[in-house]
Amino acid sequence: MYEIGTGGLASTTYNRPLWYRVRAGMQRHATMPNLAGLVVALCALFCLIALPEPWNIRLTLYLAGAVWIIIRPRIALYLLPIAVPWGSLDAFTVGGANLNSADILVFLLAASWLMSFVLRPYIVRARIEAGPLDHERFNVPRPLALSLLALLLAMLLSMTVTLSINLSLKEIIKWIEVLIVLFIGAQYIRTRRQIWALIIIICLAGISQAIMGYAQNFFDLGPTAFIRNSALRVYGTFGQPNPYAGYINMTLTIAVALTLLARSWSIRILAGCTAILLAAAEYFSQSRGGEIALAVAVLFIVTLGIPRLRRLMGAAGIGGLGIVAGYLAGIVPERFLLPILKVLGLASISFTAPSAADYSTAERLAHWIAGARMFLTHPLLGVGIGNYPEAYPRYFITIFANPLGHAHNYYINIAAEAGIFGVLGLILFLVASFVAGGRSFRAISKRWRRVRALRARPAPGTPAAAATRRADLLRRLTDDRALAVGLLASLLSICVHNMVDDLYVHSLTSLMALLLVLLIRLAAVAPRVGSDGGRFAERRS
Repeated sequence: MYEIGTGGLASTTYNRPLWYRVRAGMQRHATMPNLAGLVVALCALFCLIALPEPWNIRLTLYLAGAVWIIIRPRIALYLLPIAVPWGSLDAFTVGGANLNSADILVFLLAASWLMSFVLRPYIVRARIEAGPLDHERFNVPRPLALSLLALLLAMLLSMTVTLSINLSLKEIIKWIEVLIVLFIGAQYIRTRRQIWALIIIICLAGISQAIMGYAQNFFDLGPTAFIRNSALRVYGTFGQPNPYAGYINMTLTIAVALTLLARSWSIRILAGCTAILLAAAEYFSQSRGGEIALAVAVLFIVTLGIPRLRRLMGAAGIGGLGIVAGYLAGIVPERFLLPILKVLGLASISFTAPSAADYSTAERLAHWIAGARMFLTHPLLGVGIGNYPEAYPRYFITIFANPLGHAHNYYINIAAEAGIFGVLGLILFLVASFVAGGRSFRAISKRWRRVRALRARPAPGTPAAAATRRADLLRRLTDDRALAVGLLASLLSICVHNMVDDLYVHSLTSLMALLLVLLIRLAAVAPRVGSDGGRFAERRS
């Protein structure tokens, strides 16, 4: 019975018997999210009690992560930068394929996105845009999307002549994950805050790997094969120093760009500290390929980010080319360049009896030659994607019989495995990536230059509030411009390092795809300048 002033129906329910109150409470709290949470909790408890180690912990975490990502798909993108370096500690084999937490996150992202089409009628009816529906329409530039599809098609064509279907499928799955992160991940990045949150997570993950590298260097935690010049080459969780250095560079270049080009002092100081920590880890890896890639990336950052230094950098580049031309023409004496060539491992190389200092360079060159021989023998379709190590015993030279898994040059590697169609597909994909990234950078730079001009020549009678808004907008656009330069430099470092190694390992392809997503989405979510020159409009962040 309803009584005024006594709590209404709640008071009436309170006077009911206990069984009635329990049933009423269950009806009130038995919502679909609560029931789903209860089922997941019971399943997790079952995994902890009934399953053996380590699957009791592993399946519990996977189950919780799966539910979390289905409810909030963007969580997969936030966890991916952590899973890429640390996922190798959680690797397992399913049907002959090696998987880790980064692979699981990518496929959970795809599953959650697919569920949005099933849930759309129910969620839209309730006028809710959340969870799997919290994404935009397909927003990847068409040339970039088509080039990636062309690369995958070339890989699939090479499977018609493959030697090992399992190795081919492993490589195909890797690039399908790139497609998922690029096509679906771009739809879930909707605000500027989300991009900067991901950059922070990427930097923190890089710092964690740098700290692990310090521990390996300080305590000499590594095999004797990694010792060079009486010092251990650190390798983090990647098992090899070279991919570790490539991973560090992917974050280090972003930190360097933010340190040099950002406007906010808080960002510059934090990025500078990050750059110092990562640069030390890069040095301890002793990766010549990583050092060359970092040098090229820093030159790119300075040239693109600081326009007044472009003439100086151009003159230095012309001078460097002149020195190389003089050396090749015999004008510059060999003794001047010989020390540099020895440091780079490009002098006095023997394929039959290499010294300890030159062995790694001779081995790399031998693998280049073997890859080139595979391509010349199978120019159209190659030996099958992922099958370089399988075909290597028929093409190796001199003493280097160990295939090492790849050709130590990804461009030669894909030419050997997927033929001319594969290498053309890769080149198209890389060109389309930099074109899309360049357009994003130019769009941000155009807004940045306009706001700078308005601040430099304010209209008479401009109110102080408008000047403050312009200053804040200039700060945000400068930071976004610096980030765009860093992301471009990060992708460039991968391309340069891939000339002497293969960085498309240990789920680094998924991280590369995520960096590309952030770059192409940055212009869409960056602050926008109003058309009247005095009022400014920007998307919510």
